[in-house]
Order: sequence, then C-alpha cells, then structure tokens
Amino acid sequence: MLKAAQTVDFFRVQSICLRAIGISRRETLTASALYAFSFFTVLVMKLGTVQFAVKHIDEIMLLCDCLGPTFTAYLGLVRQYNLRLHRAEVWNIVDELDALKRSLKSTEIRIVQKYNRIDRFLAWAYLITAMSTGVLFVGVALVLVVLSEQADWKLPLLMDFPFDVKHPVTFTIFFVWCSVAIFWVVLDCVACDSSFGTFSSCLVAHFVIIQERFENLQFDSVGNSQLGMLIEYHKRILQLADRVIDAYKNVILNQLLISSILLCMLGFQLVISADTSIMVVYVAYGTAITIQVTYYCYYGSQLYHESTLVHEAVFKSNWYDADVRTQKMLINCMMRASKPVNAKSGFTEASLPTLKAILNSAGSYVALLMSLME
Repeated sequence: MLKAAQTVDFFRVQSICLRAIGISRRETLTASALYAFSFFTVLVMKLGTVQFAVKHIDEIMLLCDCLGPTFTAYLGLVRQYNLRLHRAEVWNIVDELDALKRSLKSTEIRIVQKYNRIDRFLAWAYLITAMSTGVLFVGVALVLVVLSEQADWKLPLLMDFPFDVKHPVTFTIFFVWCSVAIFWVVLDCVACDSSFGTFSSCLVAHFVIIQERFENLQFDSVGNSQLGMLIEYHKRILQLADRVIDAYKNVILNQLLISSILLCMLGFQLVISADTSIMVVYVAYGTAITIQVTYYCYYGSQLYHESTLVHEAVFKSNWYDADVRTQKMLINCMMRASKPVNAKSGFTEASLPTLKAILNSAGSYVALLMSLME
C-alpha cells in the first residue's frame, strides 16, 4: 500500500512541492533539516519586510509595497507549519483515498479519474502561475540591479536590516537568499492549497458516486444488504471530509482573513501604477492571490453542494418499494445528508459567497485608500 500511495497520480504535483519544503512521508534527518532551513529562510525574510514597514510607516505607497510580501510570507509560514503539524494525517488521507479508489467498480473509478484530471490540470496551472509570479519578482529586481548604480541596488523585496547590505558580496548573498525564500513561499502555497483541492475533489467524486448508488438501489434481499454497505460508505466519506477540514482549518481561517487585505493593497497599487511597467508585476501578484483564495472557496462550495445532493438522491430512490424498517433507515440517511459538509473555520467559511464578499470588501478598501490619497 505504501509503495502504491507514494506514486498515486492524483497527488503527484503536491508530492513534489511537499518534498521540496521538507514534508516527506517518512520523517528523516534530511527532510527535517530542509524544513527547518526553508522555514528559517522565509521567517528572516518576513522580519526584514516588517522592519522596513515599521521604518516607513508614514509612507503609504512604500508601506503597501512592503506589506503585500509580508502577509504572503506569513501565510507561507502558516501553511508550512500546518503541513508539518499534520504531516502524518495528510499522508494517511492520501492512502485512504487511494484505497477507496481501488475498491470501486470500473465505471465509478472513471468518475474519480475525471475529477482527478481536472484537479491535476488546476494544480499544474497553479504551480506554473505562482512560479511565474516569483520569476517576475526576481527578474524585475535583477534587471534593475544591472541597469542601476551600486548605490541604488535593491533586493527583490523591500527589506531593512540593522547592517549595510550594499557591498557587492553581501548584496549578492542576500539577493540569492531572498530569491530562494520567494520560491519557497510559492512552494508552501502550492503544496498546501493544491493538496486541499485534491482531497476535496476526491471527496466530491465519492459523493457523486454515493448519489448514483442511492438512485439505482433496488430494495430486495440483495438491495437491503447493499444499503447497509452504502450507509457505511457514506459515513466513511463524511468522516474523511471532517478530517480534511480539521487538518486545514487554520490555513482556511488565515487565508480568508488576509486575502481581502492583500487584494486591497494590490488593487490600490494597480490604480496608482496604471500605465507603468511595474503594473505587470502587480497584475501577476494579484492573480496569484486570487487563485489562492478561489481554491479554498471553490472546493468548499463543491463539498457543500455535492454532500447535500445525497439527500435528494435518497429521495429519488425506490424507497416506496422498501419495507418499513428499510424506510426508517433511509429517513436517517436523509437526515444526516441534510447537514452539509461545511469548510468552516472559526467565523469564516470557505465558499463562493465568501469569495464574492472578499472581492467586494477589497474594492471598498481600495476606494477608501484612494480617498485618503486625495
């Protein structure tokens, strides 16, 4: 089982990113060292941006330029720590989803594979988009270094240190270090977000299969035994959904709370930098942040919707042909299915209405900042 789970196709992109940040299946010295080094690298980058923000707290443009990467680095650290904390649970969920897929009929496996193909495409697209944003940040900074005098050299991000980094050797070391930290944040985000998306996508596929099984169920001696197994299958998927949400609830809370602030600052920077070359960087960055929050909200809504459709599927079955005892079992199924799987953390909920509220609030904050500039 372990060998099979290590090479499951639906988790390939996520496995690459997880190993790159030191979250491997087995706890090894190499993985632990990689995790510690990457976490420390991003943490120091965050502290440098925070110090710059404190130093320029009265300059709104510089503050916005600095706080965007600061919040992104914070979210990266939250993701990486959360994945480390739930490392065993994440890999157990991978194994369980793989085992569930192997236990299905051939027609049902095709349903799971369809969702896996969509999810795999989204994961690769997310990785490429996020990496492109990182390359753009580093590339623009590198071009500016080449074209400017030594006194005007700047790191890829706005940071401040209690010592001078303008010396060519020191600057080169910090430039490379900052660039590596940026890409580690990207890998943190892709590993966490796409793994949540993959787990949710697989669960959605299983809810669809459960719906089809209920609708096609025949209530004879064979059908009654199948009903018992179907109820256990449904219960197992619900428990698995609770485990997934519990493993990612801290990330969901932080992502939804901070996304509106990030999009607000990026929207403000876009308006201010209109018709300039730096606008391309802000567009790419804003796209990456929007993809992140959309990942959680879209899959949260999918889980909510498909889990509630099980209730309708039970009602569409030939329940009127069943005996009284079986009908009571079906009523219990409908009552449980009427309570949807809710990707909720604290007072926030990952759903499409939440995404709409985040985008609307970001627009309102941009208007407020613009009024302060007048």
